[in-house]
Amino acid sequence: MSGSTGQTDAVGTQAPTPTSMLPSPLESVADMRATAKWILAALAVTGAALLGGGPLTAVGRIHGLGHAVTAYAGLLLGLVGIGWAIWRTADALIPPLTTPRSLESSPLLADLRSRIAREPESFYGPFGASVGDLHRALEFHSTVTRNIERLLELEGPDGPRRALLLGKLAESRTTTAAIHARLRSLWELAHAWQVRAQLRNARLHSLAGGALAALGAVVFLSAAS
Repeated sequence: MSGSTGQTDAVGTQAPTPTSMLPSPLESVADMRATAKWILAALAVTGAALLGGGPLTAVGRIHGLGHAVTAYAGLLLGLVGIGWAIWRTADALIPPLTTPRSLESSPLLADLRSRIAREPESFYGPFGASVGDLHRALEFHSTVTRNIERLLELEGPDGPRRALLLGKLAESRTTTAAIHARLRSLWELAHAWQVRAQLRNARLHSLAGGALAALGAVVFLSAAS
């Protein structure tokens, strides 16, 4: 998983994992939105060709009320198909609301939840098996850090336990930072995954809308033939 952190060793240093060297999932979001923009541009060109040039050249060959109604139905089908595809594709450009709890509740992340369930240690590390476990571990280690800081204040600059407390404080802070990194990595992955799901839905709706627009063009041309 991109951005994940490794376990904390005995001296408080963070052991890197191979996945911690990967780029952030958020780096892919701009590319996915660029793809959605490209799809929108392609739909606009297709719509202009199907609903603009074709009907203008064939409108003179439409005679009678029946053919006019058929031609109108064809144009309406084409307009609905292109409009629907553009509308659904534009949704992929709207940033999804992603919170720490989205991973456990968003329907767009169902496949990601299944993947995490197969190997939770790769995503949550030694801190549990859910987002809730990470938050509880963060609260615990944050409390430990604050308690050690208070003990250091009471110990004074020359106290006999100062060196030991400083070591424990460094270890606790490192662990807290590792949990923060895990949570942020999960949030980034969940956000990018939701954008990916939106783009996949947009592609499917674009294909369906394009097929409907093509059907509309066929109906229109049949009326004009």
